[in-house]
Order: sequence, then C-alpha cells, then structure tokens
Amino acid sequence: MRRVLVGLGAAVMAYAIVGSLTDGDVDPVGVAIFLVAVLVLHDAVFLPLVLAGGALIRRVVPVRWRSTVRAVAIVDLAVVVVALPLMIGLGAPYGLGLLLILLVTPAVRKWKGTRRAPRG
Repeated sequence: MRRVLVGLGAAVMAYAIVGSLTDGDVDPVGVAIFLVAVLVLHDAVFLPLVLAGGALIRRVVPVRWRSTVRAVAIVDLAVVVVALPLMIGLGAPYGLGLLLILLVTPAVRKWKGTRRAPRG
C-alpha cells in the first residue's frame, strides 16, 4: 500500500510540475517565493507546535489515551490550519463548521478506537 501511495504522490507532483512549466501564466519567481514561505512556516511554526503538543500529551495524558489524543490533536491542528484563513476571510458559516469538526473529531476517534477486533 505504501508503494501505491508513494507512486500516486509522485504522479501528482509530476503533473503539477509539468502543468506549471507549460502554463504561460505561472510566475516562477512567485512560485519559488511561495514554496520557500511554505517550507519556512512548516519548519518554524507547524513542526515545533506538533512536537510541543506531543511532549505535552506525553506528560499529561495517561498511556491508555495517548494514541487517541495524539490522533485527534494532529487532525484538529491540520483542520484549523486550513480552515482558519477561510474563517477569517469568509465569516461565521466557516466558524460554525470548524467548531463542529473540532467537537466531532474526538467522538469519531473514540468510536473507531472501541471497534477493534477481538483477540484470540
């Protein structure tokens, strides 16, 4: 399965590169600035937040709940990163949707975690 996902990811990246090289409206300098900004924001903001959250979860959350809390925290952080700019720009409907997702994610994760196959 991993090889299939890596292959699909490589195909999507190749498609994006070919599309950007053949499109006359693409500004290579703007694309380079955007990619550098994404890299800097990821390594300077997002990654330290995830690492700090993981360390905090390890110190505060009991061992039994750690995997669930980590999964919910990562999903919710990704949702907030994507939805926050939309919410700021477009207003209340996105804020309500974001709140709903943040409230439903722990319940879904808990439900999926309790549906494990019996050992035997």
